[in-house]
Amino acid sequence: MKAAVLYTFNEDLVIEDVPIADPGDREVLVRIIATGVCHSDLSAAKGKSRPKLPVILGHEAAGIVERTGSAVSKVKKGDHVILSWAPNCGECFYCHKRLPTMCDTYGDAAGGNTLWKGARRLGSAQRPVNHFTCVSSFAELAVVPEAGCSKIEDDIPFEVAALVGCAVTTGFGAVVNDARVEPGEIVGVIGVGGVGINAIHAASVAGAEAVVAIDINPDKEAVARSFGATHFLNSATQDVTAELKALSRGRGPDSIIDCTGRPAAIALAYDSVRLGGSVISVGIAAKGEMVSLPASTLPNTQKRIIGSNYGGGVPERDFERILGLYRAGRFDLDRQVGARVPLEQINEAFRWLEQGVLARTLVCFDR
Repeated sequence: MKAAVLYTFNEDLVIEDVPIADPGDREVLVRIIATGVCHSDLSAAKGKSRPKLPVILGHEAAGIVERTGSAVSKVKKGDHVILSWAPNCGECFYCHKRLPTMCDTYGDAAGGNTLWKGARRLGSAQRPVNHFTCVSSFAELAVVPEAGCSKIEDDIPFEVAALVGCAVTTGFGAVVNDARVEPGEIVGVIGVGGVGINAIHAASVAGAEAVVAIDINPDKEAVARSFGATHFLNSATQDVTAELKALSRGRGPDSIIDCTGRPAAIALAYDSVRLGGSVISVGIAAKGEMVSLPASTLPNTQKRIIGSNYGGGVPERDFERILGLYRAGRFDLDRQVGARVPLEQINEAFRWLEQGVLARTLVCFDR
């Protein structure tokens, strides 16, 4: 198959032919139709998350089942599927604790850049190629765990389905599962990117009285408002804490979702949220970065800081909820689809991402 392989951090991916093996017992071979270009892929390419090299990146994807291994019962050849970058075994400690995105089996696989139980289906014995989050969708084909496939109806556009596989679910779930936003609440969202837009949209759909988008780029105000933001604050030029309190009867927002991962943004969210409110940390900080908070305020303010991974829920369930809202015309996914490019333009797509392009660029393959 044709794939984009990362051989060296901070260098372009190489487009080349890569052998791919048949799926194992509980694995599925999927023909990738659309895959989003996400900041997590860019961070890996830049060496921030440092996957084992060489590796095929890509984790936000949708496609068609080509072949199934033995014992697979969840999907069959021809099914349209969203791929989850956090499949779960259903049997480990965290799965039993109803924290499927913390699955031990997945954690071992993702940490080792393999599939489950150390399996590899990419490259050859002489030149093995590593997997990325059990997906590796910057390629024409992917072998994934059965648990990582979620069947969708055939009329859902593959580009839309791909985005639901990561950015949409991450932002939506942070609001619905972790912040548990209720009608009439006031919500702040720091960072108007792919995840932030969906957090803004979800808070609006949930009935928030005010949804305050916060970013250093004034050009993002229009898109934030188009997805439901009622206010926009520029953290580079405005006193965000004072403005948020003014918008919330002097209390501060009920919840603030940080989509940047910057320590200063997390500290800002903690300072600004109301007593008993929630700070939802979604963005990934650079390794080694620390957040400094006044320890004396932790008990008497009862503020909560919640880490949100993949929306903090059950990805497959959230996929269904989001697509249900999409079908009902209540959650706009079509406008989030940006440029569609062939695999040969993957490096250009990474550069657009670094430049701050708003709509999601997708690598699309002919069917």
